[in-house]
Amino acid sequence: MIVTIHQPNFLPWLGYFYKMARADRFVFLDSVPFAKGSYTNRVRIKTAAGPQWLTVPVVTRGRLGQVIAEVRCSNTLDWRKKTAQALRTNYQHCPHFQPHADRILEIIHAAGDGLADLNIQLIAYVAGQVGICTPTLRASRMQARGKATDLLIAIAKELGADTFLSGMGGAEYQDESAYGRAGIKLAYTDFQHPTYPQAFGEFVPGLSIVDLLFNCGPDAMRILTGKPA
Repeated sequence: MIVTIHQPNFLPWLGYFYKMARADRFVFLDSVPFAKGSYTNRVRIKTAAGPQWLTVPVVTRGRLGQVIAEVRCSNTLDWRKKTAQALRTNYQHCPHFQPHADRILEIIHAAGDGLADLNIQLIAYVAGQVGICTPTLRASRMQARGKATDLLIAIAKELGADTFLSGMGGAEYQDESAYGRAGIKLAYTDFQHPTYPQAFGEFVPGLSIVDLLFNCGPDAMRILTGKPA
């Protein structure tokens, strides 16, 4: 069984969903400290002026070291309205903006203040729309404990996995030999970013999955996985 693990990010990029589609179990790593400036609460979309950040403001004052499962969205700014405006302004003319935009914005407006809860709901919606049905779990609700590579191995072992699928960036920080000692095969994703029709000129990679969904609709899964029509 292949397991992959990642923080619950805000409307993540294509590579996130590619990794999810390649696994038998996907674990949201919400039991680790929140990293300011990470993709956990922000992502880029495309605008006529180039890439733009969409950011969910979060409460950090007095909460140093808080884990992702504890992070609360800040309501000092009306970020939900700002997000809705940004999506409508830049994507309303895309061929598949609706009905996806209405549902995404409904989730954003109806979600409580928990950042992980919000992100997981959005990821679940998008995954369903592109045809990914990989079962998911939250690390904060598992027994696995540890730090860094040890935590990833503990999660994989708790699920009975024989293979851990890592993003390519994992090679820079994890102890690869530890997987072999634990009897788990370490594999790296082979994701190659596809090109697809986008608004506003030259193609820009690394954007939120909504860019693909709004532009390509039912072709999103084929484009994401590189499979022929």
